Amino acid sequence: ANLANSLASRGIPYIYQLHDHHVVHWGKDSHVYKENLKAIENSVVALVPARYLKEWFDNHPKIQYFAHGVDSNALYPKENYFTPPLEHKLLMLANNGLGGHNGSDRKGFTFGIQTAMARNLPITIVGPKNNENYFRENPWVFGYPKLNIIWEPSNDELLDIYHDHTIFLHPSELEAGHPNLTLLEAAACGLPLLGWIEMETTFHGLWRAPRNVPALVEGLDTIIKEYEWYSTNARRTAEELNWRNRTIELMQIYESVL
Repeated sequence: ANLANSLASRGIPYIYQLHDHHVVHWGKDSHVYKENLKAIENSVVALVPARYLKEWFDNHPKIQYFAHGVDSNALYPKENYFTPPLEHKLLMLANNGLGGHNGSDRKGFTFGIQTAMARNLPITIVGPKNNENYFRENPWVFGYPKLNIIWEPSNDELLDIYHDHTIFLHPSELEAGHPNLTLLEAAACGLPLLGWIEMETTFHGLWRAPRNVPALVEGLDTIIKEYEWYSTNARRTAEELNWRNRTIELMQIYESVL
């Protein structure tokens, strides 16, 4: 917001994009909320990648929903990706933490691991070294022998990781993007999705489940039973939200406001 507000003070028009979940976490009386509201008010148009953020800013008339996109050419499914495997392998990919507490479980690692334990399935958690804070505060997770952790893979390694797993878990507590980037990446690779996104946004190939283990296990069982449907629809959704389509829509927004 500080960059947008600097432009406004110099009389330079701008199109604003808001991606900060802290405007919700810290609340409407916070500095971060007020600065972002100012950036929205002074913009030509403000784009948010979650529909609930428009309501959070009191349905400000300058706000439009604009979903994230994915490079569905660089991220693609492996051959026969929709064929049910002999054993499913669960995947979580995230940078955990919230509001300065780097060990906070915003991304729901605890729920993902407990869901894997409920069905005795392997689970891999991928992310930056910051996630060490979560694992340091939750040493019990190392008691599950089917937990694997991968630190900071390259893009090429990341594609192999997606291809080596079958279901993506996303029991996140708070996101500014619905869908967020990792959901789109996993879907582009043909992985069915289990987790939470806002009710206002449809994502075929995703079983929407709240942050509790029984609901997640129910969704996991359903995905396994109907794997081909969830897998092919996840990939189809990612193709609809590919970078080309997002760029076309973005250009249409530019043309409508300039």
